[in-house]
Amino acid sequence: MRHSNRNAGYLLRANLKQNLKFSLIWLVILIMMIASGAGKLEAAFAGGASGSKEIVKMLRAPGMAAMFGAMPKVDTYNTAIVFAGVMVVFMIILQALWVMPLMIRNTRGQEESGLLEMVRARNVGRTAAITAASLELLIDSAIMGILYFVSLAAVNMGGTDLYGDFLFSLGMVIANLLFGAIALLFAQLTNNTRTANMLSYMVLTAAYLVRLVTDIQHQNLTWLSPIGWFEKANFYTDNNVWALGLALLVSILLAASPTMIARNRDLGAGIIAERTSRAKAAGWLRSIPALLWRTERGLFAGWLIGAVVFGGVMGSVLGGVGDILKTNPLYRKILDVGQINAANQTMVLSFLGMYLGIFVALAVTAGVQVAFRLKRDDNLGYLSVIHAEKPTRTTISVSYYCFGLLAGVFVLSAGLLALFFTGNTVLSHPLPLKYLGRLFAASIPAVISFIALGIALVGLWPRLSSLFWLYMGAGLIVQIFRGLFDLPKHAGNFTPFGWIANVPVENVDQTWLIVMVVSAIVLFILGIAGYRRQDLSL
Repeated sequence: MRHSNRNAGYLLRANLKQNLKFSLIWLVILIMMIASGAGKLEAAFAGGASGSKEIVKMLRAPGMAAMFGAMPKVDTYNTAIVFAGVMVVFMIILQALWVMPLMIRNTRGQEESGLLEMVRARNVGRTAAITAASLELLIDSAIMGILYFVSLAAVNMGGTDLYGDFLFSLGMVIANLLFGAIALLFAQLTNNTRTANMLSYMVLTAAYLVRLVTDIQHQNLTWLSPIGWFEKANFYTDNNVWALGLALLVSILLAASPTMIARNRDLGAGIIAERTSRAKAAGWLRSIPALLWRTERGLFAGWLIGAVVFGGVMGSVLGGVGDILKTNPLYRKILDVGQINAANQTMVLSFLGMYLGIFVALAVTAGVQVAFRLKRDDNLGYLSVIHAEKPTRTTISVSYYCFGLLAGVFVLSAGLLALFFTGNTVLSHPLPLKYLGRLFAASIPAVISFIALGIALVGLWPRLSSLFWLYMGAGLIVQIFRGLFDLPKHAGNFTPFGWIANVPVENVDQTWLIVMVVSAIVLFILGIAGYRRQDLSL
């Protein structure tokens, strides 16, 4: 065992240095979310009982429960209970988006680039890379947990104590370990980072969807989702440590599996066998767009299927959203049937507007992933052979960029269609098609402008392209939590999320529509021009 892990400490120090900026950015984002969420909710509850009751009522609605998780069933709610009900699921998703690609990059990514082969030629053990990645995950998670605890203790929410803050922080650390271990396992099962990332995100998505469905209809079955284990911990109420113990046990078992696999497999190989291909490629693969389609079709299909499933699940809860007013005795006394139906429709449209930002983010992620392949394939040397042939740099970049734009638009379209038509099947008063038109008229320009920004970064400043995720993530977070945290109305206008905030209740503002279209065209051209000036590998 010691022989297999020799010089793991050296690799750990190298990884920590290499990933310092990436991890610091994520830690800042996560701590800001924890501190601002606790602070804003504490201020809202301190404002009076009426405001706190409205917040709890809103969060217990089916649409909000679908997004953030079911609120615990208690007689009296306080800031800490609501904070845990809102933040647990959301923070686990954010943390997984940090640690999963990090673990894959530190293991399979180094192996795929040839770096690990050179390192292993020295006095480095077979499992040293796995051990170094696992230790980095443990260190990063521990630092995150300590910062969470300090932040929560400083805010001192109503209804909390040091034990509750400690248990919440410990739960988030265990969640990091769980999803980091899942990524490490897929990095050993597959033989490339693309498949490892795709499978990791599929598990994360499946865990979220299972939690979503069970939280709304059968909360006893929420145990079927790994994310549900942390919901069942009931922070600040029951403080169920057994749920955290289950998650920790699974994390340890998953973390041990990659080490066992790494001892017995060849360098560059994976347990999951690749499908054998033809000895000679088809003639139609000689073009760059065809080659991109051949290599990215699995990723594209995965995003399309995920968008349809997610849209269908989110649409299925709209019926419960629309019936909230009908079940409220006060509204039934004040309003007549026609007014209640109109108010129901407005509420459903408001939830569609909130969901729209999520579907835009999913579509942008799918499209930008393809566009960013240009930078990655260039760095790995895959494009060197292509550059030596007839295709020009403009042809290559335009092919990647256009495929990314098309992927984003198709994923968005699939998700919105599933959301709208599934929602109409469960609504007692289906929405007119004009609202679907508003959704498309606003979201497609937003997706294209977002992807065009990523394209411009790849072409002009490829080393800074990772900042795109910070920009998009900050915009989405502000837009989702703007009302809950009582942020200014125009707080989200630094991204297209803020420009489409009133859709589909209203049409998208024509000024912002023009801004999105023009900026997309300009950024797309800048991305092409920037790539033409780049060296072959940056």
